[in-house]
Amino acid sequence: MSVVVVALLGGCGDDDASPDAGVDAGARDASVRVDGSLLPDAGGDADLPTMDGGGPDAGFACPGICDPVGGRCAAGACVLQGPEPMCVPMGGRIGEGEPCERTDQCMVGLACFRKREGGVCGRICCPASGAACDPEEEERCGGPGVLIDGSETEFGECLPPRACDVLADDACEPGESCYIVSSRGDTDCREAGEADVGEDCEAPNDCAAGLTCSGFFEQACVRICALEVEGSCPADEGTCVAYAQSPEGTGLCTLDATMMR
Repeated sequence: MSVVVVALLGGCGDDDASPDAGVDAGARDASVRVDGSLLPDAGGDADLPTMDGGGPDAGFACPGICDPVGGRCAAGACVLQGPEPMCVPMGGRIGEGEPCERTDQCMVGLACFRKREGGVCGRICCPASGAACDPEEEERCGGPGVLIDGSETEFGECLPPRACDVLADDACEPGESCYIVSSRGDTDCREAGEADVGEDCEAPNDCAAGLTCSGFFEQACVRICALEVEGSCPADEGTCVAYAQSPEGTGLCTLDATMMR
């Protein structure tokens, strides 16, 4: 396995992302900590690779006869009330985040997506672009979506990050894992990938549960570890190193931390 020197940098959002979006990185500087000892700054974010937080998926086509994200069409309003968008005279009256019972109840630009608690009007997006979602809030386009009537559609909805513990997946759904998604240490539940330690990756959730994607020159999956737990890194994966972007109490298994000097 090739030597991987790790460094984190946020993906679909930027460094100004809201601290409420996940685990607050606090006022930590760019130094790193190895088993309780600080290592110097690695040289600033300019030299660090970009970590993709789970951006557009080119596998989705969207939109159809009209674009429900923009909501306009010749007949009046472009809405998503089934698998494909359609033109209708006008949209519904229920706003974003409010409960809904039918697919025709949400305002233009929204759709009644099925949740555990029932239907909720959510902002429509296409995973192929994610253009409707706010990157400054670390929003992502979750899709494909399922509407309240059970209709499956290529369109998804804009979802905020769900703060979670990178050392445990208790807050995440089955098949998901908790990933570091920004340079602030924000976390989010994402569908877990399959890449193992040392394998190539582009986004955090390309990697299997318990890992994340990082690296200076070539990005690869590395293990997230607990700083205060002896042996949290296997011997062949190095030492647990805390970076400025690491959520509190955690680090990444690093083979040669001295290369950060």
